[in-house]
Amino acid sequence: MGTTSSTLRREQQAAIETVLDSRDFAINLRGAAGTGKTATLQELKQKLTEARRSVVALAPTATAVEQLNKVGFGNAMTITRFLNDPRHRDGLAGQVLMVDEAGMVASKDMAELIDVARSKKARIVFSGDTAQIKAVSEGDALRVLERESKLKSASLVEVQRQLSQEYKSAVETLRDSPQAGYEKLERMGAIREADWRLRGQEVVQAYRQAAAVPNVKGEARSVLVIAATHDEIKSITYAIRQDRKRAGELSPGETVTRHMNLNWTEAQKRRTKNYQPGQILEFHRAVKGVARHESLEVVSVDQTSGVVARNSRGKTVTITQRQAGAYHVFERETIEVSAGDKLLLQENWRTKRFQATNGELVTVARVSQDSITLEDGRRLPADYRQFAHGYAVTAHRSQGKTVDYEIIAAERMSHDLFYVSATRAREGLTVVTSDSLTLRESIGVPGDRQSATELSERTATAKPKATISADELFRLYQQQQIDRSQHQRQQAIRIPEIGYNNDVTSTISY
Repeated sequence: MGTTSSTLRREQQAAIETVLDSRDFAINLRGAAGTGKTATLQELKQKLTEARRSVVALAPTATAVEQLNKVGFGNAMTITRFLNDPRHRDGLAGQVLMVDEAGMVASKDMAELIDVARSKKARIVFSGDTAQIKAVSEGDALRVLERESKLKSASLVEVQRQLSQEYKSAVETLRDSPQAGYEKLERMGAIREADWRLRGQEVVQAYRQAAAVPNVKGEARSVLVIAATHDEIKSITYAIRQDRKRAGELSPGETVTRHMNLNWTEAQKRRTKNYQPGQILEFHRAVKGVARHESLEVVSVDQTSGVVARNSRGKTVTITQRQAGAYHVFERETIEVSAGDKLLLQENWRTKRFQATNGELVTVARVSQDSITLEDGRRLPADYRQFAHGYAVTAHRSQGKTVDYEIIAAERMSHDLFYVSATRAREGLTVVTSDSLTLRESIGVPGDRQSATELSERTATAKPKATISADELFRLYQQQQIDRSQHQRQQAIRIPEIGYNNDVTSTISY
């Protein structure tokens, strides 16, 4: 297939050669944060194309798909879209499925994806990092495959994103040794401890100091705040906007209406008693009587027939339990938006007039009561109401983003959340906390969810106690219920490998 690009590091070249030389059904390209995984995938795609193997790029989120589109994977799509539409499987025989951000793929989707690839005689290249944020749905599929199956991995470990050696060293250490990595952040002066009552002011000060310095290219620095909770995000956003107003960076604003996602599960959406008049149903999939991207307002609830909702034309539609997977439920909320404000777009949108990606950060150029125009020229449609101020985001929202400088505001975070948060910036970071010791201890706690096999091993090796307290007995009872529930939902999937290891079975709990 020829030699790999001379612009890649030796580590990247070796990883590509390992993947290309493999005869296995599935192989994993493990890339730690900031190690140049995207450039490696680009080169890998080129080599596979030269070998007359088409590549279908998949990712678990729309944000990850958008990043793939930007770097040359024009046919990239979400895993959900691929699995739900059989047409995408046509011509897959003998080709390659490239699954980016594979560490975020839930077990149920992973099992179905492997079944599809096996039935079509296609091969899979996973690309992900199990140290980063896991799937919201059940199961840590990639981690279980790495641990329980014969899935082979080619690894990228040399961090390239961080420009200073001190910051780079802290990030590299943080991945596998969180306590030692945190100590390196302390030594480089990145940890600021402040009284909890003054933490918001400390974040604002750090934000202004970071934004006042041009980046290494002499351009305005991009600065992002990452917070542990939504309440903290609201508090930090208010403080930053007030500071920018005092500095004259924000013009007088307009009060606009946004839709706040209630994040209901499908089970919650099927319970008609949960609905209240005035709530908004945003449809991401067309159903009978409702178009995709259409918004309906809940008018009333009929316990027998379903939820009665009204569209913008005044027509009422009855929404049944069977349609629960086609929409999300929102509440109206008013916020102030000014020219110069940062916004976070929270809905994928693909129309001729307007396109947006969930998780996109944008800047407002002009605003009125009727419309919001962005600096890049796009104008938010009247029915696009899923946005929020974009000064601070959660760790989940930050994954996949790269900025010049970042600020983390947290009292505690699990290892995977802190690792992802601390690796988003090129030039530096500041961690603001009111309890450095608690934060340090919390990042030593992994966010892994145990598989059925791991639970069985833990049970087999547990030593009986001579005596047990009532509190300990209750704790063990609770854990037993959790373990039993996870065991009941286990599913065995088989990964046939082209080559030597043809009989590989891995148990994934979901």
